[in-house]
Amino acid sequence: MDAAGSSTSSGSSGGTPSGSSSSGGTDGSPMVVSGACTDTATASGTVVQQFGSAQIAAGGSKTYYLQSNWWQTFANETEDYAGLSFTVHNPQGASVPASNGAPMGFPSIFIGQYAGNSTTGSNLPKQVSALTTVPTIYQTNNSSIGTSNHNAAYDVWFTQDSAPLSPSQSNPGAGGAYLMVWMFKPTDREPRGNDNGREGQAVAGVSGSWNVWVDTTDPPCVSYVSTTPIDGLAFDLNDFIKDAVAKSYGLNNSMYLSIVFGGFEIWGGADGIQLTQFCANVN
Repeated sequence: MDAAGSSTSSGSSGGTPSGSSSSGGTDGSPMVVSGACTDTATASGTVVQQFGSAQIAAGGSKTYYLQSNWWQTFANETEDYAGLSFTVHNPQGASVPASNGAPMGFPSIFIGQYAGNSTTGSNLPKQVSALTTVPTIYQTNNSSIGTSNHNAAYDVWFTQDSAPLSPSQSNPGAGGAYLMVWMFKPTDREPRGNDNGREGQAVAGVSGSWNVWVDTTDPPCVSYVSTTPIDGLAFDLNDFIKDAVAKSYGLNNSMYLSIVFGGFEIWGGADGIQLTQFCANVN
């Protein structure tokens, strides 16, 4: 489901259960790569609804949206927000079974248009071939939470054309695609598809190494998963986009960048997890 309460939208591309071993301890160090995004905000409040949302003014004409988006399971989780940061509370410790690949939800902040909510000043949709830079920051407190039953990730949607998504649309649609950037792979979950032959990859312009998971299901999904758990990134998202296009991971230059989400896919627990800083500029 989506932030507007549609029964068909997840707001994330989702992952699957994993039988693999732990990805290791989180070192907590931020990975600063390149780019500058200086958006800030002062609004604060709490979202308590299953499909609640809050528009956040970020100076000038630009806004962001926070969405709760507990589209599969809701057990009175809440999100406290302060500026372009938010904290998830899951006081009942709700979870879904290990056999369930879909997360409970994807509480997140986004720019673009989704579930009937439209941000302003985002410069979206924009054709991939016309992108120059997409500087962005994503920082969390994940090193104090661990790597079980949740991820910390970007979920980036691409559409076939420049038409905004309808309020009830649950995915990028035919001819579209997803791109995700995971700060780590949870110990008990994994992205869609597989990373066979694409482990420990370099991405030009981005430090670190990445296991690249590709799922060709329509719409296709490519997920870049940091091989070392990290709390965050400051980088140019367009570096991942260009890499996915060049390596034919399901994206192409004729598509349109439509939405940039930053948040947490949560299968269970994660009480107190916080996105401490988020911003994204599309140029």
